[in-house]
Amino acid sequence: MLPEYKFKARHYLHFDLPLSPSKAKALATDPAKVGSHAFYPLLSFTVTTPKVKKNDDGSFTRTPKERPIKICAHSDAAIYSYYAQILSIYYEAELATRGLTEAVTAFRRHPGRQMNNVAFAEEVFCFIQVKRPCLALGLDVSKFFDRLDHDYLKTCWQDLLGVQRLPKDHFSVYKSLANFCSVDRTEAFKEFSISPHNPKPKALNRQRICTADEFRKKIRGSGMIQFNPEISQKRGIPQGTPISAILSNIYMLEFDAAMHAAASQVGGLYRRYCDDIMVVAPPTEAQRIEDLAMEQIALLKLDINEGKTHRVEFPADKSHVALENKTLQYLGFTFSGTQKLIRASSLSRYYSKMRRGVSLARKTRAKYNSIEQSKGLPESPLRKRKLYLQYSYLISGRFKNRKGTQRKGTGNFLTYAYDAAKRMNAPEIKGQMKNHWRKLQEEMKK
Repeated sequence: MLPEYKFKARHYLHFDLPLSPSKAKALATDPAKVGSHAFYPLLSFTVTTPKVKKNDDGSFTRTPKERPIKICAHSDAAIYSYYAQILSIYYEAELATRGLTEAVTAFRRHPGRQMNNVAFAEEVFCFIQVKRPCLALGLDVSKFFDRLDHDYLKTCWQDLLGVQRLPKDHFSVYKSLANFCSVDRTEAFKEFSISPHNPKPKALNRQRICTADEFRKKIRGSGMIQFNPEISQKRGIPQGTPISAILSNIYMLEFDAAMHAAASQVGGLYRRYCDDIMVVAPPTEAQRIEDLAMEQIALLKLDINEGKTHRVEFPADKSHVALENKTLQYLGFTFSGTQKLIRASSLSRYYSKMRRGVSLARKTRAKYNSIEQSKGLPESPLRKRKLYLQYSYLISGRFKNRKGTQRKGTGNFLTYAYDAAKRMNAPEIKGQMKNHWRKLQEEMKK
């Protein structure tokens, strides 16, 4: 059941050199090499984004939300990717055997189907409309990856492979994740005088942060390595490695089976997108299913975040909104029973990014204008093309190749919103975006 190795090029700077496809394959597909492989610490840094919450009076509250990012070394990533492929084969077979293929949506391929959060949200909203009266219960697992129990994870891993003890190569991968350590990227870059804005200048031809000898002396020797903060509790794996996603799904397998069975028995629906759990059930059965979810999640040594729990009841009349005028929030969308909308906080983040993008473009223009003035040259206008591609509907013109045929493009928030409006048959989503052009023009004219 071994898959063919799929190479993925990674161009970021780390403690080791990037691998060629042949070297990556030779390492990742050799159990003996994996079993004795010495994994590097992860590089960690934090991305701060504004968390926007809509208040009852219609105003917004913005608070900074820190999201820790961890990147694994090139050789480690090659191993993690291949073992994720191996586990995925076993996992998909187990889902099919248990009838859970549709219940787990995140971190999986859906062959022949264009599946993303728009499709997943639409499926739930449509089910609610068909099954009204019903109650939608949304649960969120607190600090999901940080709390995964090591012993239980290893047991799940063994059960999936059908073995009493993990093979040496699999155990090596498991141990590297359970006992993970990291180095702050800012500190490492500072130690070796690497610019965070241009870490790989062409003139220096830099391919790695430091040599192995420098790593031992300056990184390990100076105490920069930080260990898993939850190691004393024997829990927590790093989020963001190529294998973290499949392991989180494997960990939740028994929970998925229990919840799917309970929801199906009462004509309901169960879906899980990573740590985002959704159950739709008749109002008379909802409390029993919620109690079961709490019981099952406790068995996994995890907790439900009550602050993010949503209980929304939809009456039988499909022309009526949810009781108490509540709206259901799911995967970036809200559903009132009559309207499907993009979350207001998502729109606020989009406009915040637009303002920051235009501000950066103005600062860049000012920098070049000062140079042009000193040389007696005419000043350059604001470069609008990139702004239009990032923040307006005009990105659609980028998708045509030289022959005039359509090809896949990267898109932006506008293409995402218009696609959601079409796939959800929700013109109200387009209405949410009607002011984007005016706001972009106003920002550029400042």
